[in-house]
Amino acid sequence: MTQAQREALEVYCSELLRWAPQVNLTGLKSKEAIVREGFLRSLTFRTAFEPAPGMKAVDIGSGAGFPGLVLKICCPEIGMVLIEAIRRRATFLRHVIRQLGLAGVHCLHTRAEQLHGDPEHRERYQLAFARAIGALPDVVALAEPFLSPGGRLILQAGRKTVQSLQAASPRLTALGMSAAIHEAPAIDPGGPPTQLVVVDKARREVS
Repeated sequence: MTQAQREALEVYCSELLRWAPQVNLTGLKSKEAIVREGFLRSLTFRTAFEPAPGMKAVDIGSGAGFPGLVLKICCPEIGMVLIEAIRRRATFLRHVIRQLGLAGVHCLHTRAEQLHGDPEHRERYQLAFARAIGALPDVVALAEPFLSPGGRLILQAGRKTVQSLQAASPRLTALGMSAAIHEAPAIDPGGPPTQLVVVDKARREVS
């Protein structure tokens, strides 16, 4: 990580703390919690993909910007779209983007479902990020229309999601998706690895 990226994360953290009393952005209320559970946890996603110039990613339900905005700061070559349905959170994300002078990232204040039929977004992204806030097949169904063939959805998932993976397999197959567990390094020395669910969209067969 460069010094400029560290400084950008410092500003981002300061803005999170400054906005927190007025806007319900995140349950993380201290600098230490934001760094650990917001920034470091977001950076574990980086172990499940290889950034490349021209790559396009979408963060569905971005909230306070975890992981999408963190990954954009640390992987500037990626084009990033943040989708956030709550107006105040979208306003915050736009504020931070302007504050940091970030290029190649913008925030859309809308629900993800409303973009499924939009040709500007349908099958336009090689990467998608989302929080596993519902049943795994439902989250995958929300993200699948955004992914280009061969694209990848990365989720930080709790134990319940990991345990449901096998049962969800038939529904994922019906969506043209396959899932696997990816173990990222622990964010604490000597701690357990971070478990991510990586869901890949099938490539189209060339006839």
